[in-house]
Amino acid sequence: MAAEYPALLKPTSRGRRLKADLVVLLAVVATVVALIPLASVFLYIVGQGAGLLRPEFFLEDPPGDLSAAGGGIRNAIAGTLEMTALATLMAVPLGILIAIFDTEVGGRAATGTRFLIDVLAALPSIVVGIFVYSLVVVAQGHFSGFAGSVALAVIMLPLIVVSTEEMLRLIPKPITEGARALGLRRWRTYLSVFIPTALSGIFTGLLLAVSRAVGETAPLLFTALGNNFFTAELSEPMQGMPLLIYRNALNSAYPAARDRAMGAALVLILIVLAFNLLGRWLVARRKPGRGSGR
Repeated sequence: MAAEYPALLKPTSRGRRLKADLVVLLAVVATVVALIPLASVFLYIVGQGAGLLRPEFFLEDPPGDLSAAGGGIRNAIAGTLEMTALATLMAVPLGILIAIFDTEVGGRAATGTRFLIDVLAALPSIVVGIFVYSLVVVAQGHFSGFAGSVALAVIMLPLIVVSTEEMLRLIPKPITEGARALGLRRWRTYLSVFIPTALSGIFTGLLLAVSRAVGETAPLLFTALGNNFFTAELSEPMQGMPLLIYRNALNSAYPAARDRAMGAALVLILIVLAFNLLGRWLVARRKPGRGSGR
């Protein structure tokens, strides 16, 4: 509408134009103020950690003595990606099913489920870590990457449920009525029509959940614990990027530990940025008209 009839949206009087310009100016100022802390943190991390981004930093494990120079974050990168991947596999199907239940069934059951999801979303991550410790670590008798994945899945679940439910509710009514009129079974309707239609919003929610899970530290302290050595076994204690940053930052009196923490923090930021850029690219590719040459 704005592109087709720009003249209709312009203020007609000088007073209204001044008010409109003032609102735009305030919006720009608010945006700049919001970006200042983000840019400050990012530039500081880049300035402190960019010098460590050498091949050996990604291909070596950290030294056993945090005060010693050298070493890398190979085990932390592998552990973070592995635990997050397993957490995603656990949280996504369950989250989508809960969202479908809320939108399809409705009533008191759906209201109660949504209330519990909202409570879960409000829980501090350290409480989630203690809960999974009692539920999984105590049952296993030891810390493990699997327990860390369960904790991350619990943290991801509310974001996936809420985003999926909202996107399913935003599906245009003609599409819903048309799918029902075809006589498709409910499960077939969701798999073939509703979920593909809402996929871009669902994927955006998934990216937000993954971005949050990748940076969580407190749950992993009670579940994965950390490991100075490289391991791909989820049944053993496993290192994560937030754990490595936390433990090296605690020993920031040693220059080597401080530098290692800054380098790992920069890598973690770049991983989150890569996830978001990849997600936006995939969502853009699914928009109508993309790649059709029209």
